[in-house]
Amino acid sequence: MSRGRYVGIDAGSSATKCVVLDVAGDMLGQAVVPSGFDYAEAAAEALARAMAGVPLARRTVAYCVSTGYGRKNVRGADRQVTEITCHARGARQWYPQVRGIVDIGGQDTKVVWIDGRGELIDYRMNSKCAAGTGTFLESVAVRLGLPLTAIDELAMTSTARTVLNSYCTVFTGTEVIERIKAGEPRQDISMGLFRSIAARVFEMSAVRDGPLAATGGVVAHCRAMVRALEEIFGAPLLLPPLPQLAGAYGAALLAMELAGAEPVRAAERTADALGAAIPTEVRV
Repeated sequence: MSRGRYVGIDAGSSATKCVVLDVAGDMLGQAVVPSGFDYAEAAAEALARAMAGVPLARRTVAYCVSTGYGRKNVRGADRQVTEITCHARGARQWYPQVRGIVDIGGQDTKVVWIDGRGELIDYRMNSKCAAGTGTFLESVAVRLGLPLTAIDELAMTSTARTVLNSYCTVFTGTEVIERIKAGEPRQDISMGLFRSIAARVFEMSAVRDGPLAATGGVVAHCRAMVRALEEIFGAPLLLPPLPQLAGAYGAALLAMELAGAEPVRAAERTADALGAAIPTEVRV
């Protein structure tokens, strides 16, 4: 059996994530870096950071799968796979019983439903508007004059049932200003913002049948988002141990499966061949 590593790289619109697995499927390394203007460069940096703790003798890459918005820009990837497939694969590895996956990213939100065999039943995506995404949250946080972490902390203290009525980023900003002027508590406005996103996700969900998992950077960093989703779906969410890495993890798992299934396997190469400059000053 190959001693090479299996790599998944999720080149997202806001952040690029990398997961490195060994032949047993154990996670050897992980990294999250800003995507910036160059997906290839971000992917190489994410891989370099994920590989930094892997012993020098074991830094060969047997197979690499890229996913995400910039997946076609990842140098040296053996296969590009949609983030819908990768997030579902990652979530299902953590929770075999999962049927629905909500992925709230920087620029889009996806809702995916799968059957008991992991096959796709339905998916929806709001890629044409920033409403209901991390960018949406950050833009409204600016209106409130607070960082997103503070918005989340405020929202978790709210006891009101406030919901913002606007889905559009521009109109929501206006609504926030009007509510501030009316003297509405900031914590209630903050929680209303997360409920607005949850309502949008609920409307996108055509199936709504079975356990639901949440992935992506927003649920990884915002407890209020998880709370709002649980409220509207009326059930606890399955929250992976590493929600932001679900896509990269799923891609790495697929790399393992594809490497064993394809008749002609990619030759093992060092991580440097994928554009990652791995530091040599690492304990082995």
